[in-house]
Amino acid sequence: MAVVTIVVTMVAGLIVWFVRQAMETGTTPEGLPRSVPRRFDPGQQLFRLDFLPGSVRHAAYETEPDMHIMQLSGPRDGAPATKEDSPYSVDRDWRIEILMAARHVDVHRYDREYDEEAGWTVPGAEVAPVRGRPAFQNEGGVLSWEYAPKAWMRITVTGVDRHEETLRRVTEGIRWEKAPLALPFEAVGLPDDAELSGARLEWAKKGPMRSSAQYLLGWNERGRPDIVVGLSTESVASGRSNVTDDVTVSGRAATAIDWQSKDRPGLYRVGQLPGGCGTCVVEVGIESRRAHEAVGGRDDVLKLAASIRLVDGYEDRARWRPR
Repeated sequence: MAVVTIVVTMVAGLIVWFVRQAMETGTTPEGLPRSVPRRFDPGQQLFRLDFLPGSVRHAAYETEPDMHIMQLSGPRDGAPATKEDSPYSVDRDWRIEILMAARHVDVHRYDREYDEEAGWTVPGAEVAPVRGRPAFQNEGGVLSWEYAPKAWMRITVTGVDRHEETLRRVTEGIRWEKAPLALPFEAVGLPDDAELSGARLEWAKKGPMRSSAQYLLGWNERGRPDIVVGLSTESVASGRSNVTDDVTVSGRAATAIDWQSKDRPGLYRVGQLPGGCGTCVVEVGIESRRAHEAVGGRDDVLKLAASIRLVDGYEDRARWRPR
């Protein structure tokens, strides 16, 4: 019989309670979970990679209640560096994307329409098992792997030589290893009923780094966040629009876009973060009416944003990288 556990974790300064189904019988001899829950802990990183085709210059790990996503990229061996060394639009980079779905969740939900438009079958033809579990590969080279009963991963590898070999090595190198997702900031002053629903940690060797945590204030049908709290190394002026107001908070430069409706959410950014990251910018997004009513108006949201600090020990930005 499955064991139900209550987990308490600290993510972005908020204690969050999760009631979830634990692994029923541990792992297989191949190191894979014998079963996985229908919902994941969005405050945890659940897997890492033992094999990469080269050095990494961009890494991101994103969590949702029923899906975790890892994206990695880096220069191909021998490829010259680009002028800006951008982590986002370098055609000569190798790239890896792994989507890991919870039990009974469609791992292809974000890509199914694109795959079918391209004429690719989903999940494709059966290929040799990976670590004893069924695997399929479609015409686009996307590997679908049932890593646990009724639970699937989608693995895409591009920009590499010997694609089939590299794809398989990446998949065989996936390791189930739970650890807290190490967001570098802590937030206090959120509404009492705020519950973590997702997070994203994005690291770049050269270029902006971003991290964010999404919160729900009670259940909603679409699961869209009510509040988003983030930290980046971008400038305060980044993302300006014709409705952005320049303001100050306790002498710190800030910008504000006031919440109007679900179609025009509020966005509040405060620079000069204390605690070893004077160039960092804090961002608070007010995404719904109930968030606006729970947090308050402009002054209240800016006060919340100004209260966010780095987690002790995270002055070294190398620690902001996902495992």
